[in-house]
Amino acid sequence: MKFDVNRLMMLEAAKSTAKIAPSNSPLEVLNGILVESCADTGLTFLTATDHQISIQQKVMASVKESGAMLINSRILVGMMTLLRGEFVTFSADKPQLITVTSGKSMYRINCLPAKSYPKPVMPFPEESVIMSGICSLAKRTTFLVSKDDKKPALQCVNIKLRNNAVHATATDGMGMMLVKDSAESTEEREFLLPGYALGVLASISDDSDVFEVSDTGKNIVFVRGDMIFTIRKMATGDYIDTNSLVKNIKPLYAALTETGKMKAALSLISAGTRLGAAHTPINLILSDNEIILRCNSDHSEGNTSVPANVSRSTPDTGFYYDVSALLKLFNVLNGKVKLELDAKGFMMIKTRSEVYLQSPMRPPVKKPKAVKPAKEKESAEGAEDMKVTA
Repeated sequence: MKFDVNRLMMLEAAKSTAKIAPSNSPLEVLNGILVESCADTGLTFLTATDHQISIQQKVMASVKESGAMLINSRILVGMMTLLRGEFVTFSADKPQLITVTSGKSMYRINCLPAKSYPKPVMPFPEESVIMSGICSLAKRTTFLVSKDDKKPALQCVNIKLRNNAVHATATDGMGMMLVKDSAESTEEREFLLPGYALGVLASISDDSDVFEVSDTGKNIVFVRGDMIFTIRKMATGDYIDTNSLVKNIKPLYAALTETGKMKAALSLISAGTRLGAAHTPINLILSDNEIILRCNSDHSEGNTSVPANVSRSTPDTGFYYDVSALLKLFNVLNGKVKLELDAKGFMMIKTRSEVYLQSPMRPPVKKPKAVKPAKEKESAEGAEDMKVTA
């Protein structure tokens, strides 16, 4: 194998591919990137997989001799980062030994046999729909997927394409995020994408990237001009009926405010909730022209407010919520936001393109302060017989 390639192009391809290659897999071959070059096409392909997600990245190169090598992902990225020349030459003069040169610098590294790599099948979709805005979609949904391995469906983002729009839903069982973005496609499709896989795809993409997306039966395939990205479908069962959950919320109290001000207030009040062994829920109250946030625990007491247009106030007792969940939400929202609460405290937080549903928590129970028993005064022996004389 021998080819010349632009170093920066190779670096970007190696970085993207390395995000899929495990760094500490007990199977050493999975820690590598399969580099294949073809003299007939003048193309070099970088492939990596962790069995759940796979990627194949294409790079234009001047290929003098076809071949394949399995290179450790960290080493490949490191070499492309440290070298300073505009072009890099890869050559394999001996089996499992590759020489990488650029300018006056040279690396010689041992590789694993390319034949030992479990190369994934990278299907090209025949029937596909068009999707873009992957980064924005992932940012607003993946933070809420469940971490519970016993609930595989909740570890996924449910994506539906219909009526020229992308509808995405994520939930961890306590909160739920619904996102709606415009789309070019008119065909209806539905995908369940593992949250971590969607996050990886977003990390190697731009929001302007346009993907052809298809369901091949075993995989969900994303194709961009220079890349094929596949996600193996999970046996998850049915996803929850999100529309029914939202329809069951009958708003009784409402307020309109700015996301930036809510985020600042939540950050301030959250300091008191982290003291002690357990996190304390915050008390949220809609009052005259403001949203009041309180945190009263065994360790601290805090109180702050956010200016708001309150159309109907809650009772003075308000409702209680997980502040860490609300902080994660307001880290991804922008602009004006509307809070709507029902009689039981189920809260919907709405923007133009998102609806977030949060369940209330039980009010915290303060531990009663221990009362120290009063010490009895002891008298010295014979003191009862003493008289005080002036």
